[in-house]
Amino acid sequence: MNTRPQPGIQRGAALIMALLVVALATTLASTMIWRQDMWLRQVETRRDLAQARLLAIAGIDWARAVLAEDARTSSIDHLGEPWATKVPAMPAEGGEIGGELTDEQARWNLNNLVRNGQVQPDSLAVLRRLLDQLQLPQTLAPALADWLDSDDEASPDGAEDAYYLGQTPPYRSANRELSDLDNLSRVRGFNYAIIDRLRPYVGVLPGYNPVNLNTTSAIVLAAVLPDLSPTDAQQIIVERNRIPFRDITDFRNRLPRADIGAGSGQVDTRSRYFSVLIRSRYGNADTVFAALLDRQTTWPALVWQRFE
Repeated sequence: MNTRPQPGIQRGAALIMALLVVALATTLASTMIWRQDMWLRQVETRRDLAQARLLAIAGIDWARAVLAEDARTSSIDHLGEPWATKVPAMPAEGGEIGGELTDEQARWNLNNLVRNGQVQPDSLAVLRRLLDQLQLPQTLAPALADWLDSDDEASPDGAEDAYYLGQTPPYRSANRELSDLDNLSRVRGFNYAIIDRLRPYVGVLPGYNPVNLNTTSAIVLAAVLPDLSPTDAQQIIVERNRIPFRDITDFRNRLPRADIGAGSGQVDTRSRYFSVLIRSRYGNADTVFAALLDRQTTWPALVWQRFE
């Protein structure tokens, strides 16, 4: 009996095998091309991101130059100056860049609560008044004071290690200055909804810093100056927007009532700390760069910087 394959069957099998080989080769080639394309896209994205970040870093230097020029030409800081103008995105070096400077002393510095490890009663009263205006619990003030001070004794309505070690997971109170506003989430009574409510009115700066009368809000002003009514605070804001205060003496002379205290040491007409936010784009990459600047001398120093 003849078991040899018929010629037609052999040709069919060979054709199928050839088609399979071609299909496999095509698949492998397509995969290699796809992977090469993905690799090229990743390289391009990394290149674009690096260029976008270089643009953003240049934007920080621009902000420092603007503040340095302001220090040379003006003895006060107010919202009518060039630094306070938001710069929209504009073409630059093959991409786009824009940004804005913000006076951080327009907000009340939470680290004012404690000096040399000790709670300051006047600053604690400021925070209580601010919380009251924002309709937030008064117990947040002593809780934050205990978080910042150097001792381990809990004040009434406050909290120290005995409370925090009972949390899951346990941790200790910081007993030092805040470095970021979001750190408040670790303090008893605070949550992100409360932090967001506070964010327009409070900040976190090193050491003690007064509020700038020429840039702050009526809410912060009424918290810092206890003799002010909400109407008085609004009137002061209108007055300073018309003509910025030159100094504390000018501020006293233009108060709406003679019996209002001027808040010695708690207010000023010049600022030291400014935040800068730079948005840049290059190719397919976008980046946001934030920094805190300290203008203690003419050329501002970087306190911190980060990509967001």
